[in-house]
Amino acid sequence: MPTLRTVQRQIEHIEAFKVKFKDRQTGRDVNDNLRNIPAYGFARMAKNNWSITQWKSERFKKEYPGFAVDVLNANGSVAHGRTLLGTVRDTYLEE
Repeated sequence: MPTLRTVQRQIEHIEAFKVKFKDRQTGRDVNDNLRNIPAYGFARMAKNNWSITQWKSERFKKEYPGFAVDVLNANGSVAHGRTLLGTVRDTYLEE
């Protein structure tokens, strides 16, 4: 199984935005070198009209129930849960 860093890159490649895994209990960042994380189980990006909250519940939580996640805008800021995925992806096109 891959490292957390590899999984974060897989998600970025498929979903076209960066994520940061968090410890579900403490909310702290998880070490990128953590091993034995299952690979991201989706081959296509979620729809642009999904909210971040919907993406988390429909995809992330099902794949990684022991973790929380932040979805990041291109400038590194954490995107709000009601933000549409298309809006987040657009921040990466602007850079």
